[in-house]
Amino acid sequence: MNTILRIYKRDLKRIIINPALIIILIGLIIVPALYAWINIIASWDPYGNTKNLSVAIVNNDKGAAFKNMHINVGKEVADKLKTNQNIGWTFVNQNEAETGVKYGKYYASITIPEDFSRDLLSIATSKEPEKAKLIYSVNEKVNAIAPKITKSGLTSLQSEITSSFTQEASTTALNYMNAYGIELEKARPELEKFMNLISNIDNDLPKVGDGINAAYQLSNDMHNYIQNIEGSIPIVTDTLNKSANIVKASSDFLLNAKNKMKNIPTNVNTDLTTAKNNVDSTIESLNSIITSINQGNVDQIQTLKSISDKLNAAITSIDNNISMMQSINNVLNSNAVSNFISNLQDIRDRLARDNDNLNNLINTLNKGQQISTSALKAIIQNVTIASQLINDSINNYNNNIAPLVTKFTDNSMGITDNSLKLLQNAQDNMPLINSLLKDADAATNLGVSQIKNIKDKFPAIQQSIHSTVGKFKDFSSEQKFNDIINLLQSNTKAVSDFLSNPITLVQNRVFPIPNYGSAMTPFYTTLAIWVGAFTLLSLLSIKVEPLEDNKKVSAKKEFFGRYLTFATITVIQALVISLGNLFILKTYALNPIIFILFSVYVSIVFIMVIYTLVSVFGNVGKALALVIMVLQVSASGGTFPIQLTPRFFQNISPLLPFTYAIGGMREAEGGIIWSSLYYNIEILSIYFFISIIIAIFLKEKINKKSEKFISKIKESGLIGE
Repeated sequence: MNTILRIYKRDLKRIIINPALIIILIGLIIVPALYAWINIIASWDPYGNTKNLSVAIVNNDKGAAFKNMHINVGKEVADKLKTNQNIGWTFVNQNEAETGVKYGKYYASITIPEDFSRDLLSIATSKEPEKAKLIYSVNEKVNAIAPKITKSGLTSLQSEITSSFTQEASTTALNYMNAYGIELEKARPELEKFMNLISNIDNDLPKVGDGINAAYQLSNDMHNYIQNIEGSIPIVTDTLNKSANIVKASSDFLLNAKNKMKNIPTNVNTDLTTAKNNVDSTIESLNSIITSINQGNVDQIQTLKSISDKLNAAITSIDNNISMMQSINNVLNSNAVSNFISNLQDIRDRLARDNDNLNNLINTLNKGQQISTSALKAIIQNVTIASQLINDSINNYNNNIAPLVTKFTDNSMGITDNSLKLLQNAQDNMPLINSLLKDADAATNLGVSQIKNIKDKFPAIQQSIHSTVGKFKDFSSEQKFNDIINLLQSNTKAVSDFLSNPITLVQNRVFPIPNYGSAMTPFYTTLAIWVGAFTLLSLLSIKVEPLEDNKKVSAKKEFFGRYLTFATITVIQALVISLGNLFILKTYALNPIIFILFSVYVSIVFIMVIYTLVSVFGNVGKALALVIMVLQVSASGGTFPIQLTPRFFQNISPLLPFTYAIGGMREAEGGIIWSSLYYNIEILSIYFFISIIIAIFLKEKINKKSEKFISKIKESGLIGE
């Protein structure tokens, strides 16, 4: 140990007394720091200047008309973009946009076709709606990242248009439903009056039946009883005539209501299809986030917000359908409809859970932390399942539920039609009854068989009328009638606003890092420490001269003596780099002392690894150190997540010291999980001790075997020590 310290002290003394060497060492200390600082400053906030990315906007939309109303969605979109500062929107004509994108004046262009508004309205004007298109042209040759940013802007624009159109469409539909509900509410007194009258008829019929039975059993009093019945016939006839008139009036009313309600099946199908489209759109958007997950928190947050809006729109559509089907099923009481409602509730709950997970990811981004692709993939998997469930529900609805709903509206009209027919039959039968009674009154010898004929026919008439009245009473019950009215009536403005923007975002950031430059500091600091150590060993000699007493020094002692010198310099390099990061660049670190100490620790490990390679293998070791550095830049996960790189880099990542150096610095910067920090320290220590073992057992042997080879190379005069 004494010999090792003598070598170390002599190196320090030579440095102190040699001004030229001091200047070189100062350069070796400052240059790696400058390397880190320049890169950190350059990447400080790359996504804060997206407004300087020029994107051409071409609006060719000619607008469209619907129900005496003219709309131009393209113009509305262009007006909104003029106040949007997220990207440098530039409004030009078609030729200028194409030329500008081709020659790099614009990074991309978005063209709104002339039939854009017409296609949006096709949902209401055509049996086969046509999806509106935005034409996105991008020059990917100009820059690698710009197309991703401009595409994110396009996604946000698409989401905004969808939200606005959803609000307008739902407002129109709800206004129509409100009108139907108000009309039905106004007609309630007339319907109740009609039901009371029919009920009175039903209540009077048993009296008629009792009279016939009495006439059958008391044939001796037939004459007097027939006269009493004849006196009641005009009243019954008049009541039937009035009832028939009321039923006809109610039939016209219910026919009108039926025509208004017959669109319910189509509306439910449309809502479910819209919900599915929103859910499918979120899958594409989530995949795009996975592709560009390290391109900046701003764009990821905006994209996730738009995804959340789409999920909220889908949830709202499903909630509306649930409420509507529950109201209908209060009347139908169908197991098939109940199961359909239960499936919709399961889908809604699944989407709500996915939306909660999205909100958690947004909170994570807002705290400056990266989100994991595993979390995004889990949401994609769940949303994909929800999409399939919605598709199954659409098929189930079209095949099984829609016929029930249609039958429900048809039955409402059928009841009235049947009642009218029954009353008309009763009217037709009254002259016959009256004639029979007159004949019986005129012919005192009326036989019991004739009265029995009347008695046998009357129960069927009575049962028919009673059954019809029972159906009307069931339909017009207070609760069921209120359910139908509540289904049709709603607060149009509140519901449409909810459909287009149903979610309030609550953000939660875990381990927040305030800016992109700070987030990149661990990578550039680690890289600068390696570059500093590599440069140091490239310029300074590893050969140790004999000590003053000419005592022979073993290769092991030479190795450790000179290592102390290199370690001292590289520790100073690490201190300059880390302190400069914190106090000159003002990079963020939650635990600055741990950050500085860990940087020093990394420098000690790195210099041991590189020094061992150069000391044992000479110039070949320098080449190995350079190759290892190149591999680590791509395979350490310092820039892009390692999961986004090819399989080769994912496989070698756990084998590289950069992976653990960057991981430890991130712990000190964002918030320490001590078990993770200890793990990174332990893995780095393995590299340190493996390097020592290689030096102890291989240095002397390999150096002796390569002496002749090295001397031959030196004779060329092209390669130094």
